[in-house]
Amino acid sequence: MPDNAITLNARPAQAAGTTFEIVDNQAVIINLNQGTYVSLNETGSFLWQQLDGETSLDEIALRLAETYQAPPSLTRPDVLSLAQALLDEGMISL
Repeated sequence: MPDNAITLNARPAQAAGTTFEIVDNQAVIINLNQGTYVSLNETGSFLWQQLDGETSLDEIALRLAETYQAPPSLTRPDVLSLAQALLDEGMISL
């Protein structure tokens, strides 16, 4: 596992230097420090809004499963994958 691999126990927060706007349940996140951005679909936006530094990714995956009536076995890998991508882009911090 790489040194920066995120786990379901992680409690990431939106990184300083990021800003976002949600339009029609889709988030556009801008990393002001790097001048990069990402656009997230509805479920990705749900995850983004939960990143408070206190809630674990597992808790977020369970909330996502409940909200969208999907099994946690599907939401957990998706949450991990998106969180890892956001971490790699410097948009969240651990």
